[in-house]
This record gives sequence, C-alpha cells and structure tokens, in this order.
Amino acid sequence: MRIQVKDFMSTPVTTAIGEDSVHDIRTLMKEKGIHAIPIISYTNDKLKVEITIRGIVTATDLNKVVHENTTIDDVMTSSNVYVVHVDSSAQAAAKMMLRYNVHHLVVMEEGDIKGMISSLDFVKLVAEHSLG
Repeated sequence: MRIQVKDFMSTPVTTAIGEDSVHDIRTLMKEKGIHAIPIISYTNDKLKVEITIRGIVTATDLNKVVHENTTIDDVMTSSNVYVVHVDSSAQAAAKMMLRYNVHHLVVMEEGDIKGMISSLDFVKLVAEHSLG
C-alpha cells in the first residue's frame, strides 16, 4: 500500500500575512495547537484569487523574539519553505524533510494550500500503521 501525503496531512491550514504581529501569531498557534503557519500574500483578480507563499513562521522562530509588536515579516523564514504535492508519497515527503532538515512541508495542489505535514504527522503515521 502506497501512502500518499493526502492520507496523513493536517488540515485545515491556518495561514497569516506578514503584517500580523508576533503576539497575534503566538496566540493563534496556542489556540489552534499548531507549531507552524505559512505566511501568504494574495492578489485578487476578478476571475481568481492567487495565493503566494512568502514564508513560514514556526514556534521556534517566535521563541527568538522578545517584542510582541514585531511583525511576522521580520521573523519568518522566507528562504526555506518547501512544498509537496498532495499525491506525493509519504516516502518522498520524508526524504525531502531529511534532505533539507526541515520539520514542516506545505501541501499544495493546483496553486492552493491543501494541508501541512510536520514531523509529528510522521510519528502519528507510524503509530497508526503496523510496521512489522
């Protein structure tokens, strides 16, 4: 049985914009019980809203910040945001996380954010499936 990303990704995805404050994002993460949020921007064409992933902010990023009014633009990681397709295999996603030494992947399909995968999602996957 080939396990695909869509079989174990976390949904729905909470997103934020760069102008949000560290305080607001800390509160949001605590309320939702999440540890990473994609930072997006969007353009609203009359025919379609186009979303661009500008970065990702993690609980680790926020732990480095002292001032609550700092904007997420100032603390987000913008160079190491990795994306995987919903139909990718769990193995391909795991290899990507290992190769780039990241704990979160954004799951996309046709330009839309469909989910997130974290290291914890892989732990849950192993716990739920018999390995031998």
